Amino acid sequence: MFGMLSVLAEFQRELIAANTRDGLAAARARGRKGGRPSKLSPDQIALAQRLYDAGEHTVAQIANMLKVPRTTIYGHLNTRRMDSAPLAQESAVVADQPARTPRTCPTCGHEPTTRAEAAHQRADLAVTWLHPDPHHRGTVVSRHHCRHCEPGQPAFDIACSVCGDGPVLAGALAEQAKNGHLSEPVQRWLTAAEWAVTPDLLCPGHAYAAD
Repeated sequence: MFGMLSVLAEFQRELIAANTRDGLAAARARGRKGGRPSKLSPDQIALAQRLYDAGEHTVAQIANMLKVPRTTIYGHLNTRRMDSAPLAQESAVVADQPARTPRTCPTCGHEPTTRAEAAHQRADLAVTWLHPDPHHRGTVVSRHHCRHCEPGQPAFDIACSVCGDGPVLAGALAEQAKNGHLSEPVQRWLTAAEWAVTPDLLCPGHAYAAD
């Protein structure tokens, strides 16, 4: 009897899985996708991509224009697209120019090769990402990433309540923040960086103004 029950249970699981796959396939055939609905419409996503590709707006500025967090913009942008116009041959001006320039990503070492990519990289490297310190439990480390080494989801945008600027949390720190809790290591980092964490999050510039 127990053997028959286990066979029936396994058959039921396989039947449920097959029905789920068939349902998803039918939904995709009708042009529907699963998951949470996007906060941005297709037109807004296209606008964000055009602004980003033009190299004249940072991700933070685009997010402010569309009234969404920076992490939403990061999730929709195709940040690996590059402009075809090459950078000027600056090395020809200075014969002994070092191989690594200020445009070089400090995390992965990538150096842009086009004007548009250089503009994007300067803006991307201006964003501070906070990660759990792999060597010291209970602490965080700050890093700067270009589009090639930028962390994926989960990510959480810490935004000043006045200007909307601030660091981005990655990994487990982001998961904790999405549950409505900034971990103690993150709060210590913000305090050390002269942020105000209570009653509102305020960046150093606006924290001093509030005082």
